[in-house]
Amino acid sequence: MFWVALAMIAIAFIQVPSLVNGKKWPELAGFSIVWFVAALYALLVASGIRLPNPTDLLRSFYSWFYPLIGINFNL
Repeated sequence: MFWVALAMIAIAFIQVPSLVNGKKWPELAGFSIVWFVAALYALLVASGIRLPNPTDLLRSFYSWFYPLIGINFNL
């Protein structure tokens, strides 16, 4: 789990300074949200907690969402 945390911190140290120096605030906000979710998921998986597969979560969401917007797509 230590190596996962170290890798996620390294990614943040590489990406964040260029976004701040370029004053790309919306991109920084988006990166921060995605990075936080990815870091949390990676740390939970590395610690041995059993989590659902993200693909299954997306399939269940789209099987609910597609009929609402009138798309007949069989997942």
